[in-house]
This record gives sequence, C-alpha cells and structure tokens, in this order.
Amino acid sequence: MHFRFFLYLFFFAAAKTVLADDAIWDCEKTSESEEWECVTEKPASTQVVTPPPVQANPVPPVSEQRPIDKVPEPPVDNVIDSAEAPEIKTLPSESFSEEAEGVASTEIEQPDQELADEKPSELLSEPVAEEKAKPEKPPVMVNYTGAKPKATPPTVSANDQKGWNCDVKGDNDNWNCKLSGTDPRGKASVMEDSDTGFTLLTPTFDHDQEQTFDILQSRLSYDPWATCTTSLGMPPDFKSSKDLREQTPMEVNADYSEIFDNEVTGFFGNVDLARADQRLTADMVHYDTVSQTMDAQGHSFYSEDELSLYSDTMMLKLGSDEARLRNALFISPSTPIRGSAKAVYRDSKYFSRFTDVAFTSCAPGNQDWLMHASNLKLNKESGEGSAKNAWLEFKGVPFFYTPYISFPIDNRRKSGLLSPNFSYNDRNGVDVSAPYYFNLAPDYDATFRPRYISKRGMMIGGDARYLSRMSLSELSLDVLTTDALRDDETRFQGSFRNNVTFMPNLVSTIDANYVSDDDYIDDMGNTFSFNNRRFLRSHGDVRYNLPGVSFFSQLESYQTIDKTILPEQEPYRRLPQTRLDLGHSFDFMPLDVAMGSEFVYFQHDEIVEGARFNVKPSVSLPLATPGTFLTPKFSLQHTQYSLNNQAVGVSDSISRTLPIVSVDSGVIMERDLNLGQSAYTHTIEPRLFYLYIPNTDQNDIPIFDSAEYDFNFSSMFRENRFSGEDRVQDANQITTALTSRLIDAGTGREQLKLSVGEIFYFQDRRVDIPTSEILRNQSIAGYQVQAPQPLDTSLSNLVTEFDAQLTDHFKLITALQWDHYQNDVTRTEVALRYNNRADQIINLGYRYRQDLLEQTDVSIRWPIVDNWYVVGRWQYSMLFNSTVESFAGFEKESCCWRFRIIGRRYINAINDLSVAEQAYTGESQTGVFVQLELKGLSSFGTSLDTFFEKNIYGYRKPQ
Repeated sequence: MHFRFFLYLFFFAAAKTVLADDAIWDCEKTSESEEWECVTEKPASTQVVTPPPVQANPVPPVSEQRPIDKVPEPPVDNVIDSAEAPEIKTLPSESFSEEAEGVASTEIEQPDQELADEKPSELLSEPVAEEKAKPEKPPVMVNYTGAKPKATPPTVSANDQKGWNCDVKGDNDNWNCKLSGTDPRGKASVMEDSDTGFTLLTPTFDHDQEQTFDILQSRLSYDPWATCTTSLGMPPDFKSSKDLREQTPMEVNADYSEIFDNEVTGFFGNVDLARADQRLTADMVHYDTVSQTMDAQGHSFYSEDELSLYSDTMMLKLGSDEARLRNALFISPSTPIRGSAKAVYRDSKYFSRFTDVAFTSCAPGNQDWLMHASNLKLNKESGEGSAKNAWLEFKGVPFFYTPYISFPIDNRRKSGLLSPNFSYNDRNGVDVSAPYYFNLAPDYDATFRPRYISKRGMMIGGDARYLSRMSLSELSLDVLTTDALRDDETRFQGSFRNNVTFMPNLVSTIDANYVSDDDYIDDMGNTFSFNNRRFLRSHGDVRYNLPGVSFFSQLESYQTIDKTILPEQEPYRRLPQTRLDLGHSFDFMPLDVAMGSEFVYFQHDEIVEGARFNVKPSVSLPLATPGTFLTPKFSLQHTQYSLNNQAVGVSDSISRTLPIVSVDSGVIMERDLNLGQSAYTHTIEPRLFYLYIPNTDQNDIPIFDSAEYDFNFSSMFRENRFSGEDRVQDANQITTALTSRLIDAGTGREQLKLSVGEIFYFQDRRVDIPTSEILRNQSIAGYQVQAPQPLDTSLSNLVTEFDAQLTDHFKLITALQWDHYQNDVTRTEVALRYNNRADQIINLGYRYRQDLLEQTDVSIRWPIVDNWYVVGRWQYSMLFNSTVESFAGFEKESCCWRFRIIGRRYINAINDLSVAEQAYTGESQTGVFVQLELKGLSSFGTSLDTFFEKNIYGYRKPQ
C-alpha cells in the first residue's frame, strides 16, 4: 500500500522577512460620547495597524473563499516605535490583476545565502528594501469604546461587490452563491453531488468533506485521476516548479496584517501565501521568526505539486520539521490517494503519527473502498509503517480486520503476509493459498507458501532466493504429502534457477526442474495454461558475446511427462552442446565472411546415440543501392558423426560435405498516389531467390534434432527447409515473389500489403525425413509438421498473404496456399480484428490445414454498462466437432478497483488427440476464477492479466 503522501514536508522553509502597513492610528477621546475617534496618518506615533480594506474587494471564488469567525482586536500592549519598524516592500496594486485596491499584498524576498545562519530577529531589525511609492489612502474612521480600541470594519452589501457572492451556510449546507455582474472567471457552473450508490455503512466522508476534496483537487496543477493509473510519480509531461522554491520570493496577500515585538507577524482575513509550487490559504496565520513556528487557523488549505491538504488548524515548526494538524483531509496526487485523519502529529522529518485515519485511491465522490485505522505510525527512516485496529471496507461492507499490521512504505522489503490466491475447478475443488514472506537478510529471503486443495489435501511449499554481487539464485519446492485422489501418494515438484554475470558479455544460466510423476503439472500446475508440454526441460549454459564472436555451451536434458510417449520417442539429451559463430564485414569493400561451428553429444538409453560435429564457413557479397539489392553467397557445410548403438553392418562414422550456393535479389519501386483527400506511397517489390544444393544420400544419418519447418511466405527464402543439422535439403530452385504495399504518407502506417510467392523446382527433391521420424520429432520439438509433399513436384504451393487496415479500428489478415496438383486449397487463415482502444475488442478467426486442423476462434472484450465488460474466448474444432477451449466472464474496471470473474472449460494435455477416433483424448475440465484488485492497496484472488493478454488479441494489462 502507498503511504508516500504522509512523508512530505507540510510547509515552506522559514520566512526571513515580515511586513506591516506603515499607516498608523491617530486617536483622541471625544467628550460627548466618551468614545475614541481615530484616523490614519503617516508614521507619527507608536501603533502599527493596517485597517481591513473593504471597498471594491471582489469576493474570492468558491474554492478560496472562507468566512472569518472574528476580526482580531488590535493589541495595545505591544508597542513598536515607528523608528524600529522594518521597512516594507509592498507590491503596487497594478501588479496583481485579481487583487482589489487596498488589499495588503506583500512580497517577502529570500535572504542572501550569507545571512542564512543569522537569527531571524537580527534579520528583521535591518531594512529589507527601499519603500516603493504607494497610492494615497483616504483616512478611515474607526470608533472605539472604553479604554481599549476595537476596529469595526465597515459593512458592504453584496450588491456593491461585483462577482460571486457566496454564503457557506446556505440551504442544505451547500454553497449559496449569487452572481453580481459578469462572472470574473467566465466559468459559471453548478457542481452536482456524486451518487455513492448502496452502502451498508454510513459513508466515511460526508457531503461537506467530499466538497472539500473537490477543492483540494482543484488546487493541484494536474488531475491525479485523469488517466486512471496507480503508478507512483507525476505525469511524464508535467514540469514541477518545486526546485524554484529557494529562488522564488514568498508572496503574501491578506486583508490586513500586524507585527508584534518585531518577532511575530499576523495575517488576517483571506490570507494567501504563495511561493513557487507552494500555496497556503487560511483565515488567520501567525509566524514567529524566533521559534520558526507558523500557526494557521480557520479553513486552512495547503497545496504543492505532490500534496494538497486541509485542516481546521495547522501548527508548523519549520526549524525542527514538526507539525500538528487537526481534522485534516489530504490528497497525494502522485499515488493517487486521498484520505482523512482526526489528528496528525509530525514528530520529526522521518516520523509521523495519525489517529482515526481513513484513505482510498478512489476519486472524490467515490468511496467504493476504504482502509481505516485507529492509530497509524510511519517511519520514513526505517521504511516501515504500522497500524492498530485496521479494517477494510468494500462497497460499504467490511470484510477484513486485523488488530495490528505492519507494512513497508517504500520499496524496501519487509516480512509479512502476501496477497492470498483462490480458485475452483472440478478436478481439485477449492484451491486456496496464503503466502508469507520472510525478509531474512539484505541478500537473501524466503516465501512460505501453504496451499489447501479441498479434494486432495494440504500442500506445503516455498521459495528461497539469494542475491550476490554477481548472481541470483532461486530454489522452489512444493510437497503434497498425501494425495486423497491417488491413494495418499506423496507428490512433489522442485526447481532451481541461477543466473551469474561474470562480466557484461559473459553470463551463465541454470534452470533445473523435476516433478514426481507424469500427471503432476496437469493436476497441480497453473490452471491458466493447459499443459501442451510433453517434456520438462532442464539445462545449464554459458554464453559469451562480442562483436563478430558468439560462443554458447550447454547441458540439456528432458523429463517425459506424457504417458503416451514411448521410451524410444523420448528426446535426446545434449551432453554437451557447444557452438562458436564468427562473422566480419569489411568497411572498404562489400564483403561479409562468417563461420558457424557446433559440437553436440546426443545421449539416449534406447536408440542410436553419438557425437556430431558441424562446421559451415560462408562468404557473401552484399551489393545494394537505394532501390535494389543483390546478395550472392557461397557456403560449405561439413558434418561428421561418431555413433554408438548402430545396427549390425552400419558404419559408426559418417561424414557429409555439401556446397550451398544462393543469390538473393530484389527491386523496390515506389510512387506517390492520391486517393480522395489522402496521400499514399505505393510500392512494388519483386524478389528472386535462387538456391542450389547438390543431392547427397543422407538416409544412413540418424535424426537427432531435425524437423521440417512450417511452409509459409517467409520460409521460401531459407537455405534449408529442415531445422537442425541432420538433414540438408537438395535444391535447384528459384523462388519468385512479389510484394506490394500502400503506405500512408502522413503517418507511415501500412494500409495494404499483398504478398504472392512460389518456388519453381528444376529437379526432383530426394532428401526427406521418414514418416516415423516425423512423428517422433513432432513429439520432441513440438513442430506442427505436415505430411511430406511429393518429391517429384516442379511447383510448390502458391502462397498468398493479404493484410488490410480497413479503418483506424478494423484490420483484416488473410493467408492462403493453393496446391496445383490437388487443385485445392491446402491451408487458409483468416482473421478480422476490431480494436477501439483497450476496452472494445472483437477478434474473429478461422484456420484450416488439410487433414490436420479446421478451427474457429472468437474472442471479445466489450463494455456493457457502467464500466462493466464482458470478456470471453471460444475455440471450436470443426474437424472433431468439439470445443477446444472456452471461457467467459465479466470484468469491472474503475479508477480505484478492478473485479473479474470467469468460468473456463478446457481440455488438459490437448496434444493427445486420436485421429482415428476423431476426438481429443485429453480430459475436459471446468473452473471458476475470481480476482478483486483494490488499486493502490492490494489484490485478492488469481491474477488474470497475463491470461487475458495471451488469449484476447489486443488486450493490454491495465496500468
């Protein structure tokens, strides 16, 4: 939770200069009425008082006007001789456009740096500046009764004052304002009360406090809730004037002011103090230059770029950073958070105490959630806070209470409970976890993760992390001692991760994983990513990179977690794999040289294993102009095998050397094109790619890591249609392709793109992977490999891709492959996407692959009412007439909280399908998941952000 707003300094640095009007009173006692009759004159006596101006004084706007409960009486005991009174620097009235004639307006300049260490009283005894010429003021008659004079300000009717005249005690406790003449700001408006809706409890902030929050918000330089974010800091484009405080003089405006004993300055009536980004308005302000204490009373408002607060009374000790506030309301815009406290005690620069505090991240007028505490302590030095009798309410319903809680107030770690997670699915029942974090030391910590699964039992787990100057290590372990659904079997999983940075270009990684049985991830894994992995990978590697040099070495192993995989179909272990790639480009000529080399030992318990060494030097000549390119390239690939467990009569040593020649060329032609009122750039980009590799019999070479790449527009320009090094295709072919684009000349956005390509084979292709190896490697590498195409074809499939940005929000994406020999479509993909901001998303998709896949896909996020959204996705297999995956639910989004609930049906281990039975063999599951996030505080339930981002195209995680 964010409590940064409590930690700011509440006011200005000590002001070194005070002011007073140089007009004084000349009084005599009349004999008839026994009353004092006084007029103002130039300095000739000993009492310095500035009478309150009343004529032609416009009423402040609603956000600034405050009533004065009582006009203070001029003191008669503290007499200041006119010769000792400090000189005043009074700003002329014409320098303030909104200031009434006669209003005391003073500019207090900052003292020189060399005087910073002098006592305030010594500074006051010296003149500040030469007195400026002031307009003559007419004498003001004031009657006093008795021996003690009392100032009686003349009254002025509302009709005599132009602008807004407001009564704070109007009907229904609202502002009762009447406009006389022209609106001085030209923004006459009526502020409507916000409807808080149904609440079980009485709203914490009443009507008057919500209006005060509106005033506090209006005093800020930007609206903290404008972008609905909860990130710390001010808007990126906002420029604060905080750094100008020391160079900016303090400006003081008040109805009148007094000086007592050359030490205490009092400002009375509509007091307004401003310096740089700081501003204080109050009914009455006293400043003691000796104790450096400022006392503000009566509707006191203070604001700066990072804080806005209100209090009945403020007592600030500027020298010791102490403060006392009563009945305070505050807004921290950088969080953003607002709240109230009955009393605030700032004991030092680092320590603050609060009583009866309540806060929320909701905007003024919204009290959907609130955190309460009877006592709150914040220690900025230790970075810790604590609260007593803390309880949380949501929508007026209290649902969490703790007699004591401690928490961090910055990014320093602290031991304590983390947000709980809970979910439900029909396999496990109710699933609840409540992690607890241990901050053991600055360089290591741990998390204890108890988890209760209603149908299985209690699981104990945890994580431990260690951070050193060079490395980060993490150990994770989860144990279910007795699984009620598996005859009380003990089940567990463990993982270890380590990252070491020896130097900026030399790093190492270890990622080791192990589970107790094949079904562990299906049963206890993350329910938001159905298990399409058939193997659990563990590896450790070292990487070294420099310009032109790349070195990589690793140990890699797999644990099979799919019961349908036969032992001979399990993937090979690489013990080890080492790669070294070199490359260099010459500056004085268009010549690039490179060499790739690799050594791997493939280990297996059931089938042939052995070592493979591969080296591939190459040289290319990249020739290019602004509109054309031509890149001839020559490579020589040599591969050597040393094998074990070979069949009888088959050699254990096999080698293969192949030259590879390719020429890539293209032209980019463009022209300006006007369509209607829009200007575009139209391009035509023909491309030719020639490839020659002689045919070599490779049937005696085992398949360690090779599989056929998916065939699409990009793959037509590869030198090898197989991954890995066990198969190198034979080729004498040319790829012809044409791409045309329509680009918006103003924005650079690609409006239309059409690509068409086909490969012409000049000889039959003989190198292929046997069908048994295709199925095996499909399990190993996870490739969706099509059945082998006939090797005697002279044409590849005709590949077309078309993308169109139909409007600012509609986009069409299509792809199609046509088989000349079957005279039929073998592959199609169509997607229509509508994206209007992040809250209006519709995706429609269709995918077809001959004899393998025919599937529709629909996903949506759409607003329905009052910031409620419907979210969902439905994937349906037309080939098997069954739903592959579906989820649907609702999401509520506001500036201060987020709520989500979805129901999900999915097939676990979806890669297990039976083509003969025309159905998926994976188990269907159903689950319900709920998440409640109180922005700026915490989140409860299972996080759905990443799940939505992966399953709804265009969805973006809210900030």
